[in-house]
Amino acid sequence: MRRLGENGMASVFGLVMLGVMVLAAMGVFAVERNEAYATRRYEDEVRLRLAARSEVERAALRFEQGGDKTDVTEASLGGKKEEEPPVTRPDGITYQTRAYFEKGELMVSATAWLAADEPRLPSIKSYVRARAHLARSQEGAYYVWLGWVP
Repeated sequence: MRRLGENGMASVFGLVMLGVMVLAAMGVFAVERNEAYATRRYEDEVRLRLAARSEVERAALRFEQGGDKTDVTEASLGGKKEEEPPVTRPDGITYQTRAYFEKGELMVSATAWLAADEPRLPSIKSYVRARAHLARSQEGAYYVWLGWVP
């Protein structure tokens, strides 16, 4: 039964409350989407950093073990970088390793990158570079790991 003086005010109030709740829900969803995006970017960055460091350690291990990489000297490279061709892993990370001399020390670096999967123009690539330096051992038969370069 209808009361005098109401004239649909409860319906208007209900619609206003519904609108406020919809706006609040949209705000929560937007914050959640941004958090998910930030988490995904952080995970990608960590994966790229670990992949780059792994490739640097793999290349440095070849120099530490000696063999055919022992004869690499500053004179043999002639100021150039010894680059390996880019390799793409099954998880979509592409990496490239380089060896070069800087201030008399052998530098080994690896760059790992991952193309963005969002349909953006232009496509933004994420990449991480890791570098380490090595020195020739006293016997000259192999190289010794000196540590990471920031």
